Amino acid sequence: MDSNLIERERRFCFDYFYDNFDKSPLTYGLTHDVYPEKHNECSVAASGFMLAAMAVGCDFGYISREEGEEICIKTLETHARLKTEKGFYYHFYKMTDGTRSRNSELSIMDTGLFIAGALTAGAYFGGKALELARKLYAECDWEYFYCKEKKYFYMASHYGKGFDGYWDVYAEQLILYFLAAGSPKGSAIALEAYNSFARLKGSWGDREFIYSWFGSLFTHQFSHAFLDFKGKKDAFGVDWFENTVLATEANRAFCLDHAHLHAGYKEGWGLTSCETEHGYKGRIGAQPSGNGNTENLSDGTVPPCGALGSMPFTPEISLAALRHYYSQPRLIGKYGLVDAYNADTGWVSDGYVGIDKGVTLLMLANYEKQTVWRTFCSLPEMQKAFEILQFKKEN
Repeated sequence: MDSNLIERERRFCFDYFYDNFDKSPLTYGLTHDVYPEKHNECSVAASGFMLAAMAVGCDFGYISREEGEEICIKTLETHARLKTEKGFYYHFYKMTDGTRSRNSELSIMDTGLFIAGALTAGAYFGGKALELARKLYAECDWEYFYCKEKKYFYMASHYGKGFDGYWDVYAEQLILYFLAAGSPKGSAIALEAYNSFARLKGSWGDREFIYSWFGSLFTHQFSHAFLDFKGKKDAFGVDWFENTVLATEANRAFCLDHAHLHAGYKEGWGLTSCETEHGYKGRIGAQPSGNGNTENLSDGTVPPCGALGSMPFTPEISLAALRHYYSQPRLIGKYGLVDAYNADTGWVSDGYVGIDKGVTLLMLANYEKQTVWRTFCSLPEMQKAFEILQFKKEN
C-alpha cells in the first residue's frame, strides 16, 4: 500500500511539472509558480525543479528519454536568452515574453535551485543538455554575490538599489556553497563562505540540532534534495543528513505537543512555508526558531510537502503522514495532495505551489532510487565541491 501511495503522489507531482511549463517557442520551459491561479509568471526555482523532474520522469518511466531530453534542451535554450546579471536570474519572469516580472529581485537562491536542476538534467541526459547546463553554470559569477568584508553571500540584489541581506545563518542555502566551490568563479571564496555562516543550535524535547530562523522544514530539504550528505561530515563535525533527521523528528514532536491546540497536528505535521487561508506565509514552522523562538508561525496550517519532503530522512513517520493525507479525499486534487489545509477552520487550499510539489517529487524519487542524488552528485564539479568544502566520509 505504501509503495502505491508513494508512486501515486510522485506521479501527480511529475504531472504538475509536465503540464505547467510553457510550450510556446519564445518562452518554452518557463514553469508556472502556482496552479491554478496562474499569475502569468515563471518562478526560476520552479523551472529548476521542472528540469530535475524530467530526469525523474524518465527514471520512473513516465515519459521517454527522448522526450525528456528534448524538453530539457529547449528549456535550457530559453533560459540562455533570459536577462540575467553576472549569470544570476531574477526571481520571476513573465510567461508571455520572458521579461522580468514585478520588478522582482535578482536572486542567488532561486538561481542556485535553477542551476542545480539544470545540472541534474544535464548529468542525466548528457550530450547537448549537459553542455547547455554547464554553460549557464559557468556564467554565474559567485564572487559578484559575495560580501568579502562579512564573508557571507548576499541574499538578493534589487534592481538599481544594490544588494540586500546576507546568508549569515543556516537555512536552505547549502547548495550555493557547493555550486560556488565547483565553479572557477567561486572556488576561491566557497570554503570561507561555508565556514562563516552561523550554525545556531537549539532543541525540542531531547533532539538538539542546527535550526533555521523560521523553523521551517523546507530549509532542511531544498539543498538536500540535490546533495546527498549521508555518511559525510564537514570539518566542524556536522552531519547534515543526520541534522535533517533530527530537525524533522523535532518538527513532528512539536506538532504532537501542540495537538491540543490544533486539530490537524495529531496526524498531520511538517510545518514549512506554504499557502494559508490568509495567503502564502514563509514563516510557517516549528520551534526552535530565531529571536528566542518567536520567529516561527504555527496557526494550524499543515502542508503535506513538509512531511513528504523528508521521506528519505524519516520514512516511518513520513509514510504515516502520507497514509493520513490520502485518507482525506478533500486533500486530493488534480495534482495529488494540495498545498496545505487547516483542520481548525476547515480551510483547504485549492491549488499547488511549484516549489512544494518539486521538493516532494525529488525526495520521493531519492527515497526509492536516489535519482537526483546519484545524478547530481556524480558530476565532477560536485565531487570537487565536497573536497573543497572539506567533507569527509565517515568510516
